[in-house]
Amino acid sequence: MNLHYRVVVIGGGVVGASIIYHLAKMGWSDICLIERSVLTAGSSWHAAGGVHALNADPNISSLQAYTSICSARSRKKAANPSACI
Repeated sequence: MNLHYRVVVIGGGVVGASIIYHLAKMGWSDICLIERSVLTAGSSWHAAGGVHALNADPNISSLQAYTSICSARSRKKAANPSACI
């Protein structure tokens, strides 16, 4: 563990995990995620069923599409952990 980080994200919920993922994807390596338990153990798991298939807001629809793409990529990378990020 380092003594200094460029970014420290507190909370490994959907937002915190997404921030760390995207920073790492952009090449940042001096980042840290602090989580008290396991990823998404906090309030993120409560909202798991709150994603609606249809949405009138184009921004939310775009976010949902992007999330589906990221999820598929993550599943592929999980089969080959060395390919993550």
